[in-house]
Amino acid sequence: MVTVTYKPFVKWNVLDDDVSARLLDLSWRRGRDVASQLVGRSMPGILVMTLDNESGDYSPFNSASPLFGFLKPNRRVRLEVSGGLIAAGHVEWTGFIDSIHPIPGVDGRMNTVEIIAVGPLGQNDAAKVSLVMKSNVLTGTSVGDVLDEAGWPAVDRTVDAGQTTMKRFWSNEIFTRTALRKIEETEGGFIAESKSGKVVFEDRHHRLKADHLTSQATFSDAAAPAVGYRSIDQQDPRPFIFNKMMATVKLPVVGTLAVLWTLAESGASSPFIDAGQSRIWWASFPNPDSAVDAFAVDAWTTPVATTDFTANTAADGSGTNRTSSIAIAVSKFSHAMKITLTNNHGTDRVAITLLQARGVPLSWSDPVSVSAEDATSKTDYGERDYPHPGEFIPSTDEARDWADFTLSIYKDPIAMLRLSIVANKNNATFSEAMNREISDRVTVVAQNNAGLGINKDFFIEVISHRVVGTDRLHTTEFLLSDAEQFADFWVFDTAKFDQTTRFAY
Repeated sequence: MVTVTYKPFVKWNVLDDDVSARLLDLSWRRGRDVASQLVGRSMPGILVMTLDNESGDYSPFNSASPLFGFLKPNRRVRLEVSGGLIAAGHVEWTGFIDSIHPIPGVDGRMNTVEIIAVGPLGQNDAAKVSLVMKSNVLTGTSVGDVLDEAGWPAVDRTVDAGQTTMKRFWSNEIFTRTALRKIEETEGGFIAESKSGKVVFEDRHHRLKADHLTSQATFSDAAAPAVGYRSIDQQDPRPFIFNKMMATVKLPVVGTLAVLWTLAESGASSPFIDAGQSRIWWASFPNPDSAVDAFAVDAWTTPVATTDFTANTAADGSGTNRTSSIAIAVSKFSHAMKITLTNNHGTDRVAITLLQARGVPLSWSDPVSVSAEDATSKTDYGERDYPHPGEFIPSTDEARDWADFTLSIYKDPIAMLRLSIVANKNNATFSEAMNREISDRVTVVAQNNAGLGINKDFFIEVISHRVVGTDRLHTTEFLLSDAEQFADFWVFDTAKFDQTTRFAY
């Protein structure tokens, strides 16, 4: 067995605190919810560690603790692992504390604490993002816009350019991960997390290039393999067979400049602003007066004095006109414009007798549905539909390409495996457990003792680790999707045309 050192660090305050001396149990995970490139969705990584808490140091309400006042969520966590061929400083997981749960011991048992941390996709989801409307924007650009709005540093992300150019993209007060998932679904890509805590966006061609065309490791059931496995389980492929692919395309229709919102309070009900004070209004669109197919604003017009707002010392407009004393500031979003009016008159309290917001509205075209189906698969497995989840498909041509592409792969059963190794069994196995990454291509041989008749390449979709007991038994589990279904697609600068290749979507 390889002697392994596990060092979880927590930044309670300014410095990283190494809690390894109190570590009892440890597990961590990253990847999709299921091992399917089609239906699998990115999930926040999770790390769970149990520490000795006999001292009460990790009890948040214990005022005698040296950490009192610092035992809070969102503290950064980093796990370093070393041993065998893996040198000190190897980062295996990075995230943020989600919860701290002291577990008092009874009947002579030890006091412990369970600390749960989540990856950047979980930590980011605390923020809601609103993005101004953009047109003809690549999916990768929109991922960057969402992360910028969420305050996620540029150095902590790796983002592909994307293959799909969306006609429009915006977000309106939705959680960060929801916004990212909308882009992920439209692109047919993958939002993930790296070991170092970066948010990663892989577009749909990511695995068709570079290292993803070559196997990075082999796990085998042959006699005396370099890296064997503890167990292997072939997942039931039937839930992931789809023989009718459907996509719905709705395209934005740009309207003409119009009044999109009007302040309902007028006449005697006109709202007042005291001298030197400000008031804020939100002009929302669509609203009850909007067309039924309206959905957003292409561009707001900054309100113009006299045309879009007026002010008077009397609510009914019979007093002195003070419109020139009103200063305006606006913030524009896809579904709203924030309007701040400031009364700069030295003495007069003024009524806002008119306030309206003009803009160019967007409405949806009539939806168009595109589908592709396979009669043979329907006969063999029954009709199994899969609707494209993407919200921003830019054209029926792209919808058709997606339907043909996905149908060619998912109309037949696809191998998916759950493979487990004893990570600290020997140096070679431990190196693979530590060096493998989500989306890596690996080879699995399961045709000897396993008897599955499998000797082919797979992509890693999920990586899970668990370390238990005083002997620190370390088990690593991979969830794997069939890579060879994607091996013969033709992409520019990668494959030779007309040589057992087909066009990639």
